[in-house]
Amino acid sequence: MRKAIKASFYKMFHDRALWICLVGTILWSVVAAYMQSWIADGQMNLTDPFLRAKYFRDVISYHCINVPLLTSMILLFSAEYKDRSWKLMIAKGMTQTGYYFAKLLCNLTLMVMISFCALVTGAAVGVLALGMPFDGALAAMTLQFFAGQCIAHGTVTILCFTIIFVMKNGEVSSCVNMLLLILGTMALAKMQAAMEWGDALTGAWAFSQFEYVVFGGETSWLRLSLVFVAYLAVCGLVVLFAARRDVE
Repeated sequence: MRKAIKASFYKMFHDRALWICLVGTILWSVVAAYMQSWIADGQMNLTDPFLRAKYFRDVISYHCINVPLLTSMILLFSAEYKDRSWKLMIAKGMTQTGYYFAKLLCNLTLMVMISFCALVTGAAVGVLALGMPFDGALAAMTLQFFAGQCIAHGTVTILCFTIIFVMKNGEVSSCVNMLLLILGTMALAKMQAAMEWGDALTGAWAFSQFEYVVFGGETSWLRLSLVFVAYLAVCGLVVLFAARRDVE
């Protein structure tokens, strides 16, 4: 398994697509941050902790993490399934579990890198262009949002990784993931509202987890962590089942 992990990370970090996606994340985040100023007509009081937290959440609401993450995963990992090189790696003695665990670690690392780029860029634009004070409170809030978004988007990563593997086609899996991102939350919200279930459906939905990093309060760490573990267990079983079926 160690060789599988080392090979997967080596391939990912030597792929030009990774660095293009990270640069794209930064540019997207700059636009998302400036949009807050344009919408507010330049009247933003980012010295207020509540409005500062709202600024971070509004930047994230422009999907400056979700969309670059989906794009990066498709570009970096779907090619192995499309050209069937993944079967050659397993045929050479690499275990199925080791291979998929290594790829999952790569995907989660990619998610952490994209979350870091998005939030640090948002903080930098706030300080350099929007009058946000550079102090310990900003560092603490940035760290809180970074940690919360990493756990929250971990569910997105696990779900998208599963879809990429099951579909094994970059174009199809990208369309499915984008439809889930755009329409999934909306459809589940309508269903739970019609059935008066509160947030029973969207509360566990991968693409809604970033909402649990709240404006001025504490992040719902326990809820995020439990949903992350649930996605890991369920999607992991789906991937391993499909892997055995495809290799046989």
